[in-house]
Amino acid sequence: MRITQRINILKHIILIGLLCSVLISFNLWAGERFFPKMPLINGFQGFYGYFDYINISVLILLIFIGLIDNRRYPIVLLIIWCIYLCFDDQNRLQPWFVNYILLLFVWLFYKKRVDEPNNFHAVFISMQFIIAGIYIFSGLQKFNANFFTDTYPWFISPLNDILSERQMNLILKFGNVFPYIEVFLGISVLIKPLRFISLPLIIFMHVLIIILLGPLGLNQNYVVWPWNITMILINLILFAYVKRERFYDFTMLLKTAHFYIVLITMFILPIFSFNNQYDSYLSSSLYSGNTHQIDITLTETEIEKLPLYVKHFTYFTDTDYKLNLKLWAITELGSPCIPEERVFQFVINKLIDNYSLNQQNIKIEILERQKLFGFN
Repeated sequence: MRITQRINILKHIILIGLLCSVLISFNLWAGERFFPKMPLINGFQGFYGYFDYINISVLILLIFIGLIDNRRYPIVLLIIWCIYLCFDDQNRLQPWFVNYILLLFVWLFYKKRVDEPNNFHAVFISMQFIIAGIYIFSGLQKFNANFFTDTYPWFISPLNDILSERQMNLILKFGNVFPYIEVFLGISVLIKPLRFISLPLIIFMHVLIIILLGPLGLNQNYVVWPWNITMILINLILFAYVKRERFYDFTMLLKTAHFYIVLITMFILPIFSFNNQYDSYLSSSLYSGNTHQIDITLTETEIEKLPLYVKHFTYFTDTDYKLNLKLWAITELGSPCIPEERVFQFVINKLIDNYSLNQQNIKIEILERQKLFGFN
């Protein structure tokens, strides 16, 4: 299959994956909800309440137009609309959403000419770098104590039902080298002689994630199921049996703007997340065990002021009432909220304003994520 054909197929795979994830996280994009929106810029106001369905209607329409129309303008409009949606609510800056949009942005630079190998090779390689960056930084983000002691054992816990204790202990020890393997996969997939090793391992990893998060496993975070399926297909299109065209000059890649945009967004900005100066979700830190956490304690009086639906996400410990913000977001929105301090604080302030809560009766403790690789 020629690279030009692969690029066109990639666009359709990305759009279908985007559509599936958006539909699964429907309440994140449209309709009335209890979990508050958080504009990217203070004072920005999009559609609210019932009219919010305009957001998702336009988004789905643009996706369908992009599927049937091979011109650039539907994708341009789609990207502009997606940017607006993120300004409307920054909780939409989910890892899968940002990566899909970045891939589509690079696709816009494809001139659809089979006689310009420098053009379509540059676009194709830029897409390869996006995918490689996801694995590299996903692995780097896992170099923290919480991944080894908490996140990884929890993630593989469904295997307890089918494996022996000895086998489970062996798999638990494998968690100590998993971050190294993921970084290796991200690097080696860019090196053609090593792809025969990395590509099958990447596909196996995504299949395992789908199984462990699926109905037979943890049965949660449904929004990443289509993302993992899409990632398998994207990897196959980008890295399986790829043959370079004649007359291609690799140095032409360094003369394209989109390649530098990919380098900045996927390889430079995520470095600042190691010092907590950049969002973890924008740095491929998903299921890394290293994101900000919040502990919210309320008195019984304040609990009674909350709507019945929100009360569903509170629970009583030995001494206090707690609000599980993460469970609330993933249940109502179909997707986790962005795990950043500004988002946590905004939600708490909205609860106080909307339901006349007494701030004196609310205790908030934000647990900062671990700084990595000697950053302080």
